[in-house]
Amino acid sequence: MSDLLRRTAVRGSILLAILIGSTVLAGVTVIYWQLSAELEERIKLHILDSRDALVAIDSSDGFKDVAEVVRREATSRRPIGTILLLVDDTGSFVAGNVAGIPDFHGWLILRESDLGRVSGQRSPDDSYYALWTPLSQGKLLVGASIGDLRVVQSTLLGGLFWELAALVLLATASGALIARRAQSQIRAISRALAAVAKGKLQERVARRYSGDDLDRVAEQINATLDHLQRLIERVDQSSTDIAHDLKRPVGRLRQRLDVALRTATDVSDFRKEVSACLLELDTIVETFEALLRIAQIEAGARRQRFQSVELKDLLTEIVEIYRPVAEDAGDTLIVELSRQRAVINGDSELLTQLFVNLLENAIRHCPAGTTIRVTLEAGQVGPSVIVSDDGPGVPAHERAKVFHRLYRLEKSRSTPGSGLGLSLVAAIAELHGGKITLSDNRPGLVVCIDFPRVASGKAAGPR
Repeated sequence: MSDLLRRTAVRGSILLAILIGSTVLAGVTVIYWQLSAELEERIKLHILDSRDALVAIDSSDGFKDVAEVVRREATSRRPIGTILLLVDDTGSFVAGNVAGIPDFHGWLILRESDLGRVSGQRSPDDSYYALWTPLSQGKLLVGASIGDLRVVQSTLLGGLFWELAALVLLATASGALIARRAQSQIRAISRALAAVAKGKLQERVARRYSGDDLDRVAEQINATLDHLQRLIERVDQSSTDIAHDLKRPVGRLRQRLDVALRTATDVSDFRKEVSACLLELDTIVETFEALLRIAQIEAGARRQRFQSVELKDLLTEIVEIYRPVAEDAGDTLIVELSRQRAVINGDSELLTQLFVNLLENAIRHCPAGTTIRVTLEAGQVGPSVIVSDDGPGVPAHERAKVFHRLYRLEKSRSTPGSGLGLSLVAAIAELHGGKITLSDNRPGLVVCIDFPRVASGKAAGPR
C-alpha cells in the first residue's frame, strides 16, 4: 500500500477525487444555507403578516374581536400549521390552540413538547418559529411550523450525501483509469531505460500516440536514446577505425626507429631517421586531434557559441581565399549565390571549417581541369549550400561510407589525408541541424547541405 501511494498517478487520482468531492460539498453547502435562509425568511414573513392582521383588528375593532378571530382559527379543522395564543393583561388564557407558554422577547423556536396543546393537530417532532406581540388588553403569540424547512433541509442533506458518494466514486474510478494508463506508460519507460542500462541500446519506449504529456516524454526519451545509440556506435566505430588505420603508421614508426637504431652509422643518418619519425608522429597527433574535435562537435559542446550567421557573406569570403588555391591546382572555382539573405544560427568558425573541407576535398581528389561550383540557394525549408565538381565522383555504394571516421576510398590511399575531412563535415552539419546528401553530377559529385530556416526574431545575436 505504501508503495502504491508513492506513485504519482495514484496520488493524482486521489487528489482528483478530493478536489471534486470538496467542490461538490462546498457548492451544496452554499445552496443548503441559502435555501434554508430563504425558507426561514418566508416563514417569518408569514407570521408577521398574520400578526399584523390581528393587530389591525385590535386597533380598529377592539380586543374582543381579536379574541373571536383567534378562537375561530384555533377551532378550525383545516391544517393551518400555525399556533395562536391570546392572553389578557394578567397572563390568563383567552383564546388559542396552545397554552402555558411563558413570555419572551424576539423570535424563538418552540418544540411541540414545549406547547400545551389545546386544539388542532399534533406532530411530536414539529417545531415553530414564534413571536409575542402586545395588544390593547393583553398579548398575542403567533407561530408557524418549520416542518417544511426541516423536510427541505433533510432532503438536501440526503441528496448531498448520495451525490457526493456518486461523484467521489466516479472521480475515483476516473482517477484509477487515468492512473492505470499513466502507470502503464511509466512502467514502459522504466522497462526501456532498464534494458538500455543493461546494454540493449536498441530498446525504445512504446508510444500510445495519445498526444499527452507522458507520450511526449516517451518521444523525447526515444530521441535521446537514438542520439545515445548513435554516439556509442560512433565511439565503437572510431575505436575500430583507430585500431585499423593507425596500426600501419605506428608500425612504420616502430620499424623506422628500429632500423635507425640498428643501421645508423653516424649522427647525421640517425637525425634523418628521427626527423622522419617526428613527421610520422605529427600525422598521428593530427589524426587524434581531429578525432577529438569531431567528438566535441557531436557532443554539442559548441552550441552555446551559436549566433546569427549570414551564409552569403561567409561563402564569399571562403571562395575569395580558395580561388587562387584552385587555380594553382589547375581547377576552376565558380560561385553562384542567391540574392536573398540566408541567415542561420550557428558557429561561424565551424561553418568555415565545413565549407573549407568540402573545397579542399574537391581540389585534392579531382584532376587538373576540374570545374568546382559553389551554389547558395534559398530552399523551401531553409538555405541550401551545394558544392559540386565534374571530377571522378564517388561510387553510389561508397557514398554512405565516406562520412565514417578514417574511411578513405582505395584510390585515395596514395593521397595525403587522414580520412576525417568528411566525418568532420557531417558532424558540423548535424550540429547545425543540417541534412547532408551526396549525389551523382554525371560526372562528378554533388554535396548538398540543407540548413533549417531561422524563425523570425531568433537570429538577433549570440545565444
